[in-house]
Amino acid sequence: MKRFLLGALPLTVALAASPALAVKSVTVAYSADMHTLDPAIGDDVQNWPVEHALFVTLLTYREGTTLVPWAATDLGQVSKDGKTYTFHIKKGIKFADGEPTDAAAFKYAIERVLDPKSKSPQSGKAGWFGNLEGAAAFVDGKAKDVSGIKTPDPYTISFQLIKPDRTFLNYLATPFASAVDRKAAEKWPQDYSHHVVGNGPFLLKSWVPGQEMVLVKNPNYFDKAHAAKLDEVHILLSLSDQVALLRAQRGGVDVLGSGVPSAQFASILQSPQYKSYVHDAVQIGTYYVYMNTQKAPFDNKLVREAVSHAIDKKRILQLINGRGKIATQILPLGLAGNDPTVKDVGYDPAKGKALMAQAGLKNGVSTTLLTSTDGDLTKIAQAVQQQLAVIGIKASIKTLPQAEWINTMTTPGTTAIGLSGWYQAYPDASDFLPILFKSNQYAPGSWNLSGYKNKAVDALLDQAQGVNLKASVPLYQKAQKMILADYPVVPLYHPVAYDFVNPKLQHFSHHPVWGFLYQDWDLK
Repeated sequence: MKRFLLGALPLTVALAASPALAVKSVTVAYSADMHTLDPAIGDDVQNWPVEHALFVTLLTYREGTTLVPWAATDLGQVSKDGKTYTFHIKKGIKFADGEPTDAAAFKYAIERVLDPKSKSPQSGKAGWFGNLEGAAAFVDGKAKDVSGIKTPDPYTISFQLIKPDRTFLNYLATPFASAVDRKAAEKWPQDYSHHVVGNGPFLLKSWVPGQEMVLVKNPNYFDKAHAAKLDEVHILLSLSDQVALLRAQRGGVDVLGSGVPSAQFASILQSPQYKSYVHDAVQIGTYYVYMNTQKAPFDNKLVREAVSHAIDKKRILQLINGRGKIATQILPLGLAGNDPTVKDVGYDPAKGKALMAQAGLKNGVSTTLLTSTDGDLTKIAQAVQQQLAVIGIKASIKTLPQAEWINTMTTPGTTAIGLSGWYQAYPDASDFLPILFKSNQYAPGSWNLSGYKNKAVDALLDQAQGVNLKASVPLYQKAQKMILADYPVVPLYHPVAYDFVNPKLQHFSHHPVWGFLYQDWDLK
């Protein structure tokens, strides 16, 4: 996720005078560097589309959120008790170095994720694959492999769960479950992210951190019906939003990965010239302020409640040109479990001041607010800083590049308060509440940023995981109300993406899981 291309990169690059050698190339620009390309680690909205373009999973999503087979021949066979899943793998899928994409590659990948040394957000017993038979023994170093993953032949793999989990198939469609080339991963144990060997519709040609990444079409990709239509995708990194927009207006950038910049948002949307460039889509996600319940002063519930009343969400939406819908809760609009009965806490700084006094902090307190270099989050951080000051919380802002920001806030104990966001990895409330609030997710690399711990909530979330979708909804809604009553986060807004796209680019859409589907893009 070479130096920046100072000369405008045209949409179609000719390598030679002969039309036969024309290369179909598209340029995307991001304001941040890519965090990682290691599918065991990366789970943010910038690197997931690239990982999805480089690595193949057993199942996937194409249009919408309906699961379809990818490396698997079908959606698999499930035992009557719902605890055993068996898949047959298509033959002939190879990594770029010629290694086979077989059952062993999938088994290795999932064991690699489970290994705590991987620092994967899904590592250990608490991760998505901790429910596999033998996972605990493997994680504890008592077994060399996971007994619940069986490979009876090179193209058959089965998974034995300890208890049924309706979302297990969804896990298998995420990059965490991508087949991984063991030979390459073990050759570069400390820097696999920069040396990934893929098997997807694209391959990684180059990546100069903070400058540019280049993806090239995989000539040996197995699924010809869904092969990449472009020859190359150039991804410019750490390019300011304003410079990226200027280049896009001149034809040198085709897609603004970070969306239409706030400063130019109104003028772009009102301009007839750019009407065909703008695509908007409501995202299944939530941006929020998190407060670490394990660190002072936010270990005091009264302080967290005070912060909830101090935040002016309408003002925050104004700062981002209304590109969102005010959030009253964590579960976003469009996701089963979103609860229309949940009312907003309400902007009431006077009440916030009274709560601070009740907490014994009438004279105020100092803290540090963590955010990223993303333009919108920087603006929001400044607004939150001002709003906190009104109730007596003096917050200095610490701004970090994306990769460092993610690493810092997912390291327990390093942050007291900060800004973050979460988008769906699969269409289920279990992709939000357990990941963001279960006690065992307050761990290195995991996303319980608030250090929230509530045994009653944990029990409800576990119960919801073991029942069907319809039965899970009231359980998740009950758990969410319990979480909100403890004020570990302040939900801010559910985002609406406004993408700026060269109209010559065909088949562009903002996928509800993958964001950008590079392999679908084509040129007129």
